[in-house]
Amino acid sequence: MEKGVIRIIPLGGLGEIGKNMMVIEFNDTIVIVDSGIMFPGERMNGIDFIIPDFSYLTERKDKIRGILLTHGHEDHIGALPYLLKEISAPVYGTRLTLGFCKNRLEDHNLPTEPEFREIEPRQRVDFGEITAEFFSVFHSIADGIGIAFHTPYGTIVHSGDFKIDYTHIDASQFDFYKLAEYGENGVLLLLSDSTNSEHSGYTPSEIALNESLREAISESEGKVLVATFASSTHRIQQVFDAALHTGRKIAILGRRMETNISMAKALGYLRFDESIMIPPDRIKSVRSSEVIVLTTGSQGEPMSALSKIALGKHGMLDIEKGDKVIISASVIPGNEKTVSRIVDCLYRRGARVIYEGSRQIHVSGHASQEELKLLMAITKPRYFIPIHGEFRQLISHASLARQVGMKEERILVVEDGDVVRIDEEGIGIETRLDLRNVCIDGKDIGRIETPTLNDRNRLSESGVVVVVIPITVEDGGIMEPEIFSKGFVFSEDPDTLLGRAKDIVMREVRTCVREKRAVGDRGTGRLKKVISDSLRDYFLKETAKRPVIVPIVIEV
Repeated sequence: MEKGVIRIIPLGGLGEIGKNMMVIEFNDTIVIVDSGIMFPGERMNGIDFIIPDFSYLTERKDKIRGILLTHGHEDHIGALPYLLKEISAPVYGTRLTLGFCKNRLEDHNLPTEPEFREIEPRQRVDFGEITAEFFSVFHSIADGIGIAFHTPYGTIVHSGDFKIDYTHIDASQFDFYKLAEYGENGVLLLLSDSTNSEHSGYTPSEIALNESLREAISESEGKVLVATFASSTHRIQQVFDAALHTGRKIAILGRRMETNISMAKALGYLRFDESIMIPPDRIKSVRSSEVIVLTTGSQGEPMSALSKIALGKHGMLDIEKGDKVIISASVIPGNEKTVSRIVDCLYRRGARVIYEGSRQIHVSGHASQEELKLLMAITKPRYFIPIHGEFRQLISHASLARQVGMKEERILVVEDGDVVRIDEEGIGIETRLDLRNVCIDGKDIGRIETPTLNDRNRLSESGVVVVVIPITVEDGGIMEPEIFSKGFVFSEDPDTLLGRAKDIVMREVRTCVREKRAVGDRGTGRLKKVISDSLRDYFLKETAKRPVIVPIVIEV
């Protein structure tokens, strides 16, 4: 009797950084691992973030048994509110992870109240044909877990985001014993984090930052601003410890930072005395040398507190000469230019900025090459698929697998949308889904290939030209058109360029009026197209630019 088919389908996170989401499917049972967001690229003007394409899941709602979350970073839980609007399934996670999820869901009106189920490491959850078992891992956030899926074909180990840290500031342990047990009993497939697969050696311990953070803060004669992710509880704890050591008070800027810290403290994941805190509106009344400001904006997000501070637009805090800004986070690929601009603005305002590469004020939460090889050696998987990383990182991780003795035919490098099939004959790529990125723009949700986004890119590159053409309905009389441009003309004599454009418009309008193609709904539409085409050709020839042309016909 056939056992059935296991399908493993990455909907995000493979071939890119962020948007992590994995589907584990066996016959009529589906479980989902993570549901994260990704920051937009340079040509995604105005887009807040990107979420996975859920269409494969919405077509199979009745099969979904649970959503399993490995930890509370936004690239793993940020898309959860949007997923829960499409499907209904219990959400499993550790206490801190679920706490972050509940904070995230406060801004969303969901059709039903989510069902949260708190789990602990080494706990098992039976989903019928699949049993999930959770094991603890180290990461740059507390309460991180990996997941072992026990199936009729064997155990599939999903590492989650992890690193191996022997001197971790968290008292919990990386569960070598459980992973060794899986390896002893036989691991069918290992799915392992590839983010740092190009980095040789070992990732430094979180504890290495204690001294460097204290030194950086002690050396400052002015205010110290520390920007990090609002969910990075370990880093936030280190800032509080440094404040106590240096005798400074802490102010928190950023709503998400404030709510996350409050929640993490209430759950016991952060430890500090409330006497060390000051409200943001008291920052200016405290001596600069006695305050630390903990804030968001480590990725240069336009609306973050750090961005507003850098631009001098934050009402509660001004940068002064002698202040220091510590950006304690790795720059996510795609955010390099925005972070660089923020750093420049901070320097212009007189601050000294410490950021990635200038001093050790951040360590990664992801395993480097020797740790990745160690995980493979412990679990001894029959098959291996690298996950969580851009394509070159997946390739690098596959190379590490070959170094520890895995055969080429047992290593699969897959990307988002590839459907991996496991059955009695072995493993392979069955087919590929047509996945598309889904953009979140304020309250709008849409596919990335939209005319609106294309127009935004054109506007950002070449600007806009608006042409207003008054025409009298009774006799088709023509009044002089007006042409306005924004973000388009850079020449020393724009009036000449636009003056010639006005002549072109008048010529085309006269032709349409003479041929009685200028008034009425159909006539107006034809006239707009003729003017758009003529001006587009003219501006391309004269300026090598393609501005957005907006013709407006007013019938009077």
